[in-house]
Amino acid sequence: MNKTMNTGNRFLDSFKRVLVRFKEAGFGIGLIKNLPKVADYFSDRNVSFLGKAKIFFSFVATLIYFVFSIDIIPEALFGPLGFFDDAFMIIWAIGIIYEELSKYKGPQDPHERSGKKVYKDPNIIDDASYSIKDE
Repeated sequence: MNKTMNTGNRFLDSFKRVLVRFKEAGFGIGLIKNLPKVADYFSDRNVSFLGKAKIFFSFVATLIYFVFSIDIIPEALFGPLGFFDDAFMIIWAIGIIYEELSKYKGPQDPHERSGKKVYKDPNIIDDASYSIKDE
């Protein structure tokens, strides 16, 4: 029983992370705003291969899920409840793609260095001034 509860909690935690990503994406509006960055993102050599692979995999996985008739919850058996897995796939893909594209600052970025586009991690602080005083 305890093992079943742990598995259920892990599933719900994963589902919560997906929904939080979707909420941060502005329920899809943020992704639409970032779509013009896609071409620059994939052509930029400063962007990691892993970031590009995450976007590509999430898009392809969602596309394959909809093209093939394989469903986790089939609509034929469960009726309207069968659309939850389809909605989950869309929400998951939007969250992943938005998260990666929002980290990327495209050509309009004021932090361009010598004409090159710069991939800026939001967790890194640039242009901070500091001084050390020796006593």
